[in-house]
Amino acid sequence: MLELATSGFWSPIADFVIYLILPFMLLLAFCITIHEFGHFLFAKIFGIPVEKFSIGYGPPLIRAKIGETDFRIAYFPLGGYIKMAGEDEGKILKHDNEPLPEPKTKLPSEEKAGFYDAPIYKRIIVVAAGPMFNIVSAIIVMAFTFSILGIAVDYSTTIEVEENGYAAQVGFMSGDSVISANDIPINNWDEFIEILSKNIGDEITVSIIRDGEEITRALRVVPDSLGLTNFVEPRAGAVKKGGPAHKAGMTAGDRVLTIDGCDVQSWSEMVNIVRNSKKPELLFEWEHNGETKTAYIAPESDYDFRLNDTIRKVDILKPHKRHFISILRAFRLSFTRTHNLIGLTLDMLYQMITGKISRKALGGPIAIAKLSRESAEWGFEFLLGLLAVISVNLGLVNLFPIPALDGGHILIGIIEAVRRKRFSKKTILIMQQIGYALILLLILFVTFNDITR
Repeated sequence: MLELATSGFWSPIADFVIYLILPFMLLLAFCITIHEFGHFLFAKIFGIPVEKFSIGYGPPLIRAKIGETDFRIAYFPLGGYIKMAGEDEGKILKHDNEPLPEPKTKLPSEEKAGFYDAPIYKRIIVVAAGPMFNIVSAIIVMAFTFSILGIAVDYSTTIEVEENGYAAQVGFMSGDSVISANDIPINNWDEFIEILSKNIGDEITVSIIRDGEEITRALRVVPDSLGLTNFVEPRAGAVKKGGPAHKAGMTAGDRVLTIDGCDVQSWSEMVNIVRNSKKPELLFEWEHNGETKTAYIAPESDYDFRLNDTIRKVDILKPHKRHFISILRAFRLSFTRTHNLIGLTLDMLYQMITGKISRKALGGPIAIAKLSRESAEWGFEFLLGLLAVISVNLGLVNLFPIPALDGGHILIGIIEAVRRKRFSKKTILIMQQIGYALILLLILFVTFNDITR
């Protein structure tokens, strides 16, 4: 009885720590530390003394003085900062409306000059280094993940064709297997999708195998749906810990046989049944190690802001295969994916600003904590992927030209360089107050979104 009681008491606490607290703190610690280290490193390179390096705000929980810098971990972990020499009210007051020095002018002890004494280009580089380190760190994290764990590829090249869809009209049939496109061999579905994405609007030649015979078909890659996807058997590639399927006893590798008595032949059939069903529970029948199991599974509802619709899911992922690549290719792939992630993030922000995507999609610390828990429940690889996404987002947001953010400091520096005159203390204070007000409103807005979700 004691053992059961202890186990029952500690299990939820252990799950809370392992799947929420630790992943959330890992994400925050990494993204904040790498950001502030970027500022710190270039300040030191340019001879600007750094007085404080703090992870978190408020009174220090842990601190250590190393050289001239007071390193500390503070009680409130949602952020961080470095304080360079000269970043105080007195130094700003000293330079009120003072013309900038000539480019060739050097201070007597420039290596010990404060931040506002440094040449304008050095100030901009120091400020920009934080966001840049976030973006570069995402490339490194993804390259590490790809080179060590490999990449997950959608291995099936057998196609399913939508009835009366464009692909069906030009001669493709369900069951065809793609072997090449534009004379490039196709080993998995991801390679085929990559060729399609590079040839939107153009016509490509696709070679397929049908009934043992090789056939060639021309396919114009129209911007709208082609009406084809790949056939994937309804087998669980991964199962989220604590998700509906996991609670029912399903594990990775299990094959779904029927749902509510209806035979399930493909992954897309299974997804359509789950998403379109209005029943609170669905009777799943699946095969596990040669044994047939059944259980009622209650799909979870989740609002997808991109689709502007609520979807239902049982938290299993499509089966995949691991493809191991060289470190060089891992870096090339991680660079490409980071570039795509930046484009996607900026596009989503633009669509939010223009109202095409609901502004409720914006999330704050609570949303990040929720995502970190879900990623940890899927596995360490997913947590590393989220870490890269959060780091890129932090870097991009900090580059926005808002006073109090890095982008605001960069903009102020550029304007001062153009006008060859420093802003007055009053002007800087007003800009900072506007910036802090905007940031506070944003924090309140995203927190409201997090709570209402």
